[in-house]
Amino acid sequence: MSSAAVIGCLVLGVTWAEFSVIASRSMYLPALVAVMTVLRVAAERSPLVTGAGHYVVEQPPSRRFGLLAIGSQIFGVLLNVGGFLLLMNIALRTVEATAPNDRVREIQTRRVTNAALRGFAPGIYWSPLGVAINLLLPIFPALSWLEFLPYGLSALVLYLGISWAFDLLEPRARTARPVQSRRGRARDLLLLVLTLAAIAGAAGLAEATFGIPLRAAILIVVPGYAMAWMIVNRGELGPGRAIAHLGSESARLIPRSTNEICVMTASGFVGLALAEMVPVRVVEAIVVLSGLSGGLLASAVAALIFLLSMVGISPVITGTLFVAAIAQVGIDMPDAMFVLAALIGWSCAVIVSPMTATIAIASGVLGKPASVVGLKWNGATALTILLLGSAFFILRY
Repeated sequence: MSSAAVIGCLVLGVTWAEFSVIASRSMYLPALVAVMTVLRVAAERSPLVTGAGHYVVEQPPSRRFGLLAIGSQIFGVLLNVGGFLLLMNIALRTVEATAPNDRVREIQTRRVTNAALRGFAPGIYWSPLGVAINLLLPIFPALSWLEFLPYGLSALVLYLGISWAFDLLEPRARTARPVQSRRGRARDLLLLVLTLAAIAGAAGLAEATFGIPLRAAILIVVPGYAMAWMIVNRGELGPGRAIAHLGSESARLIPRSTNEICVMTASGFVGLALAEMVPVRVVEAIVVLSGLSGGLLASAVAALIFLLSMVGISPVITGTLFVAAIAQVGIDMPDAMFVLAALIGWSCAVIVSPMTATIAIASGVLGKPASVVGLKWNGATALTILLLGSAFFILRY
């Protein structure tokens, strides 16, 4: 698909300057994966991660959804899908060890899985370390991460609120509180939250104060924080040996991310290239002929990203394609709203589409079909989020 996109750019006369912008935005993604791998090495060595994982899992049912969702988001931002898998494994081991019978085990397995999925997905609304924000925000040069953050956090609250409401409607099993392993503490979870705040805050401050683009600031801040974290948790190692261990482990792990890097980079490139290949007048004609207002257009973007993900077209492609194409037209609607629309469709796809990494991982761990874990367990939640998001766009714009 990338090769076809390159040929298409050449045939349709995309200039070298335009092509270089597409390439530079796409090539940022491997750099992001690389620095996040360095952070993952430091995080996995920290006792905070394991402690926070056990703390959010070993809660009574009344508090479990909220803390699991928060924990899944933190783990997802810091460790990506590896963090999601780590928390899932801790949660499912706890369920297996404490459930008194098969019925209770089935109910608890479904609830902890949904909590982890629904907590992981909305991290894309705000995380400066995520692929979504780093692909979509550069399409609108006038829109900074700090300016978009209030919209992203508002969507996060809505997403988690709807998810929690659906959790309350699910079957419940009366069981005793899980046995405490004494490995988890609230302090560990709080420190992980502060870790995220420190990384995101430093990158945002660099952008606001020194004019360093957020994407560049992330590449500077994350490795520096990882080195400091590694030294703090070095154990018996000296500072020099701790940094050497960080470097050697990162060098060993980054090549293992080859598939992830290639798919992510190619998907982002295809979306940006297709958007550049589509003439502005064609997009304008489609918008005019469809008669869609700004709100209806934003709703259509969210719905199409979600629906196309169900047939295997990655939100990385559709999100960049739709947002970049619309950005060329100049619709009378704030830029942040089109980014938000794309993220709503994207986040719903994460908890439903069998083609996403999260559903594939959860399906594999549970030994259940992806259609059950995704569509059956989370379809109603995703549809409600899409409908409410669409209602907001249509009524507001």
